[in-house]
Amino acid sequence: MTAGLSGDRVKTPQTIAEQVYDLLRKRIIEQQIKPGERLLEVAVCESLNVSRTPVREAFRLLQQDGLVERIPQGGIRVTGLSLEELKEITTLRTVLEVHAVEMACDLIEEHEIETLELIVEQAAALVAAANEGKDIDLDELSRLNTLFHDTICAAARSSYLGKILDIVRMPILRFRPFSLVDREHRLRGVEEHRRMVDMLRRQDKEGLKQLTAKHVGDVSKAVARILSSTQANRGAVA
Repeated sequence: MTAGLSGDRVKTPQTIAEQVYDLLRKRIIEQQIKPGERLLEVAVCESLNVSRTPVREAFRLLQQDGLVERIPQGGIRVTGLSLEELKEITTLRTVLEVHAVEMACDLIEEHEIETLELIVEQAAALVAAANEGKDIDLDELSRLNTLFHDTICAAARSSYLGKILDIVRMPILRFRPFSLVDREHRLRGVEEHRRMVDMLRRQDKEGLKQLTAKHVGDVSKAVARILSSTQANRGAVA
């Protein structure tokens, strides 16, 4: 576990607990710390050169996010994701994402549409390069994917919606880069994003809602395939 933290040191002005939380959260999402892996309080303290109090607070915040859980024998373990949990997340995310695009369709400004267009073109360039046989940066493509949806959510002008969506999306962020390994999934995702931008510009609210629901469902299916191929104890990734 400590290898994934090598070279990191906390900085100001965030509180130490917030910095520890951000570092651990990033590594869990990037799967440098994998589902089923235990987080040892002493090891984290030594790796980051901090006391136990901020580490315990960071663990508490990660537990709120659903990224870690306390285990009966003591300690903290990175959570997995079962197919049943994925189904529940997909249902919630579909409702929230559709609501976000519905609100954004009325409120989005031109500069935000231009930002979305730029994000799509950057993602398309990565996908095109991969089609030419070049290595693809899946983490960057995943980042652009998240930025696209965050930009739409911001255009909905609802701070609560954004916060709730962050929580709902959190468990599947770890698997997004792996879902992007599939060439057809990448191509379809970029094309759907391009169509979503066009619908926002034309204010095609009904078409946008339908496409968004399909888009969320496609992501869920891709993650389900990953979970099925790596399924371990009681249907959870471990």
